[in-house]
Amino acid sequence: MNILFVHSNWYPSGGDWTYISSVIDIYSKNNINVIPFSMYDDQNFETPYNKYFIEKINYKELNHNKNLLNIMRVLRKSIYNKDSKTLLIKLLKNVKIDIVQLNSIHNNHTPSIIEVFKKFKIPIVWRILDYKLICPNRTFLSNGKLCESCINSKYFNCFLKKCKKNSYAASFIASVESYFYSYYNLYKHIDCILFQSKFSKSLFDKHKFKYHNQLTLFNPYNIDSIKPNYDDEGYILYFGRISEEKGIMTLIKSISTLKNINLKIVGDGPQLGEIKNIVKSKSLSHINFLGPIWGDELNNIISKAKFVIVPSKWYEPSPYSVIQALSFGKPVIGSNIGGISDLIIHNNNGLLFESENSEDLKEKILSLYSNKNIIKKLGINAREFVKKNCDPEKYFNITHKLFLKLISEK
Repeated sequence: MNILFVHSNWYPSGGDWTYISSVIDIYSKNNINVIPFSMYDDQNFETPYNKYFIEKINYKELNHNKNLLNIMRVLRKSIYNKDSKTLLIKLLKNVKIDIVQLNSIHNNHTPSIIEVFKKFKIPIVWRILDYKLICPNRTFLSNGKLCESCINSKYFNCFLKKCKKNSYAASFIASVESYFYSYYNLYKHIDCILFQSKFSKSLFDKHKFKYHNQLTLFNPYNIDSIKPNYDDEGYILYFGRISEEKGIMTLIKSISTLKNINLKIVGDGPQLGEIKNIVKSKSLSHINFLGPIWGDELNNIISKAKFVIVPSKWYEPSPYSVIQALSFGKPVIGSNIGGISDLIIHNNNGLLFESENSEDLKEKILSLYSNKNIIKKLGINAREFVKKNCDPEKYFNITHKLFLKLISEK
């Protein structure tokens, strides 16, 4: 079986790539080929299929140079990318594809490619990694606050509220795109929606998104080579993207007066400079920035942490940072929001706090930090949660059965 994976990039870039790489590993071990269709970038992994990759779209250039000509040029490629369709047709004529899984495709390949799959009679599965199908800004955040103003297709609110990067130009494009696909109704051709969490499904149901079939399935994670560590070196850890939706400021506020607790922050992102300046100006020497770290080096840091904090303020579908931490036997203190609460069972494998409530987070940190027995108990449960719910073989069996069914129906 040949599965075409359509994704915005083909290099390590965060939780989305952790999912992609995990699934590639699962399928390759079961003699199923994953063929990429992505966007060109110097950071991409080498693949014989990169000749079919689309040209990179420079959104930073749009943000810095907001003239009408530039906006129209980006509109042409980010809403309905004809080049992507042309390259995809070439790929499908040269490579036999049995089924396609769409991941993150908006604003690069664009949903316009659905027409091609329909023409070639290839079943379409869409793994929901964010909320772009029902929210122009992907995150249900507007100017840093949760917002569902676009419910019932009122996408003009994205433009009026400058939801996208606090920019009228970017928000206009996002609003037009949502109206375009609502009118064009390409989503009706999706054969199955794959949700990462019960919460994500409930949000799609609330917004009355129509689908033929759906499955809710935890992200897979192979823990065979991961040795749990129920000891620690005394620090607590945040790792992931340093950006507003991740709630880093809530974490900084909660830990600022806890000078005896060492916080390590791993990652990079648009808010890194701002956060570093705040930490420096307040002389918070117990907060240490380690920069972007991946692979074994990151695993080593997770393994030696006392516990991990995930302070997100957006409706995270199912963050891999939680799954990774749990797999090492590390409890997680996470925001009680989105799919995080699908992964963290309060007082069982971690603790939940009210999103954006720094005092509540501070209280949870203090209640856990010095209690080694509770940390170990939660850590043991954490490891068991991943073994039970994120088993790669279970993920393969369920999705493989789905793929065979969809292929047989075409």
